Amino acid sequence: MDIDVLFILFTIINVMALLCSAYFIYKIEVIKNGLIRTVFVGIFCSYFVSFIYLEKYVFSHEIADSLDNIILVFSTVSIQMLFFVLWFMYRFINQFTLIEKINIEHRKSLYNKKDIYQKLIDKKIALKIPFSITKIKVVNYRKLIDVSSYKVFKKILSYSVLMIKRELKNKHIDLYYEDNEIVIISYSTDKILIEKVANKIHKQLISPILMGDRNFLLQPVIGCAVYTDDIKSSEEMLKRVDIACYKAKKLGLVFDFYSYQYAKSINEELRILDKLVYAIPNSEFELYYQPIVNSIDKTIHGYEALIRWPQKDGTMIPPDQFILVAENNNFIKGITEWVVRQVARDIQRFKMENIHHQVHINISTLDLHDNDLYIQLSDLLINKTIEPSDVVLEVTESALMSDIDAAYLMLSKFSELGFYISIDDFGTGFSSLSLLRVLTFNQIKIDQSFIRNMSIGNSDYAIVASTIYLAHSLGCNVVAEGVEDQSLFNELRELGCDYIQGYFIHKPQDLTTMIHWSLKQMEKEKLSSIA
Repeated sequence: MDIDVLFILFTIINVMALLCSAYFIYKIEVIKNGLIRTVFVGIFCSYFVSFIYLEKYVFSHEIADSLDNIILVFSTVSIQMLFFVLWFMYRFINQFTLIEKINIEHRKSLYNKKDIYQKLIDKKIALKIPFSITKIKVVNYRKLIDVSSYKVFKKILSYSVLMIKRELKNKHIDLYYEDNEIVIISYSTDKILIEKVANKIHKQLISPILMGDRNFLLQPVIGCAVYTDDIKSSEEMLKRVDIACYKAKKLGLVFDFYSYQYAKSINEELRILDKLVYAIPNSEFELYYQPIVNSIDKTIHGYEALIRWPQKDGTMIPPDQFILVAENNNFIKGITEWVVRQVARDIQRFKMENIHHQVHINISTLDLHDNDLYIQLSDLLINKTIEPSDVVLEVTESALMSDIDAAYLMLSKFSELGFYISIDDFGTGFSSLSLLRVLTFNQIKIDQSFIRNMSIGNSDYAIVASTIYLAHSLGCNVVAEGVEDQSLFNELRELGCDYIQGYFIHKPQDLTTMIHWSLKQMEKEKLSSIA
């Protein structure tokens, strides 16, 4: 082949490779900086120009055939390898970054959409224009995505928006949707009208939505906040709407408005939750004991272990506040474990002082749903830390009603270990009698709401009297809670109530104080028996 033709052919190959390589480098998404891309292109251009010059030099000087062949083979192979390496980089690196790019664009679009209506809200607030925001949240959106796909769910949401637009038929609204939420910004501040429209929207949304060959059912909750002068930003306004949605969902409502009192309770719950995270590791809890005495002679029968949470400022967070927060946020099992462990230690202290009485421990609904508490109690028995007769397990009636099957199974296992079982707050639920028919107990504690209000002839008195008779008929003994004066004590004793608990006997105290009080009481009992 003629040398000039060969040179032209190789030059064309090099130029094509140069252009392709430059294009690939400049288009690779993983190189974000434009200047860096340009530098890379410049380097490759310099390389190819130098290679063309080298070819010209080789061909013009007619170097030996063997050397020519080596150079030609080297040039061809290097060009092809470089071309394929760059092609590989372009295809595979871009594939690798494609999902990230899509996610970024999706988040950007959502941010921009939210940014748009936040600016609109801020503008209305700045001008003090009366308006309201209604938010619709699809509670079961994850389930809908699982049974179909995200794409199908977006279509369902889009269709829902169209239904809402048809329902509203009002030009004085702005409507946005993203993820699992639909936001309606309206000039209307009439709460009666807003609630009426919200109920209509809810009725539309809970109707089956046909998508493809199957029906989908939405579970929407709707919350609304009406602008007031104390709101200073879109973030605050939207936060109020979210609180309204949360309230509606938690209370099982179709729709609700923002409530300052409810928002205050949520903030208090969050404050408690922040502290609760560190309470167990830092041993912040304490156990107080309240005595339970025999109604005949006031001799000590046992104690109820009551958890307390003292704060650094000397105040106490009441159990009825933090226990509920603990149950709602999966901390209650850790608290129960701590209580059982501490009670076991305190029982040893009682026994060292020759005080041998039962200690009542309150257990939660969640403690009945697995074997954790059962295993802990079994280990204490195996290690002879406690005896079954040392402990009475108290379960609230509401806890039992939440899952009777689980309660029956777990309480049966506790009974097999030898522990006494007591129904706490008896009479506050709706199925007290059915519980007695299904489950086996050793004791019933009548709720203090009945005890404190009872007087001869009223309904509470009749309920207490009937409960005592029923419990005795079933072979259970009875404890009356909340006894605060001598007259109540006397009435309960006459009705045949077995044991009394309340401030009339003694208020809850720490272990050391309760041991001292118990020793004095036992000394009095001893002297009385001698006399």
